[in-house]
Amino acid sequence: MSNTAASFTPIEKLGRKGLIEKIAAEFGRHGEGLVFGIGDDAAVLDTKSGGHPLISSEIYSEGVDFDLTYTPWNHLGFKVISMAVSDIFAMNGKPEFIFLNLSLTNKISVEMLTLFYQGVAHACSTYNVRLAGGDFGASHHTCSVAVTVYGTAGVPVYRSGARPGDAICVTGDLGAASCGLMILLREKRHFETAEQTVFEPDLSPFEYVVRKQLVPEARFDCIESFRASEIVPSSMSDISKSLVSTLLEMMESSKCGCKIFEAALPVHPETRNTADELEKDIDTFVLYGGEDFELLFTLPESQVKTFADRFRDFVVIGKVEPKEHGIKMQTAEGHLMTLS
Repeated sequence: MSNTAASFTPIEKLGRKGLIEKIAAEFGRHGEGLVFGIGDDAAVLDTKSGGHPLISSEIYSEGVDFDLTYTPWNHLGFKVISMAVSDIFAMNGKPEFIFLNLSLTNKISVEMLTLFYQGVAHACSTYNVRLAGGDFGASHHTCSVAVTVYGTAGVPVYRSGARPGDAICVTGDLGAASCGLMILLREKRHFETAEQTVFEPDLSPFEYVVRKQLVPEARFDCIESFRASEIVPSSMSDISKSLVSTLLEMMESSKCGCKIFEAALPVHPETRNTADELEKDIDTFVLYGGEDFELLFTLPESQVKTFADRFRDFVVIGKVEPKEHGIKMQTAEGHLMTLS
């Protein structure tokens, strides 16, 4: 896996105006809901679609949130869009427009940016959103990507709506992304020790977990199923940090306690195998790993079966309880432990 481009065209050869024109030609300036996009002082949006406007922004910094040693540019483009729209899905919303601001060093070429925007285009197509604008800036040492996403929600869902008796549910499986990151960091250490010039390890035995780290997919399918079944969860958030931190935030916002069950936590077999390879406790990844971008939500118990009839990729992992019960997990051995 390498980010080495076949050719290297300095950005200054195109210039800022030329680069913007190149991107505008790829993504277009007009479209549904977009009166005028890339190429002016501000984007002009048509907000007649109704619903509550939702706006979220994120910033991703090289060396902190991504590492260009093992992150292909097209994967980075896809990932930053997935992470941004996940916040809108977590509010039961529909993302509509994306704005991207990039701070770039002189080690970045036009070819690299072309790959980045190919990943952005793939993500925009996947989530049915439009790139509506953004800007470029220069940086001396590291790159950063700032993303703002605009969307709407007919009925916004907050973290604060959980009530005692609600089922605690999670989509997909947990721990894979952080497990994949551990593999990539291990291979990077080997690469640096061997003093190789190209980072091309054999990652095929760890394809599932590495893909979950590099190309995560936001769970729009779950949100579409909520709409189709006319069910609105009582609370919801995406698991961008970790299951435990997301659960703590949700219960604190809702002024509730809860009990989850270790045996119910969803783990992909490849994640378990990789944890064994790394000689790490699987709970380290499942409970405290981040970037899974699955959805954690609560439903009244009476609605669980109805939703399960339409959407299968979720499990019930626990139950909301009164605040004085605390935030607990029952281990596989039957012991209760406090989560913090």
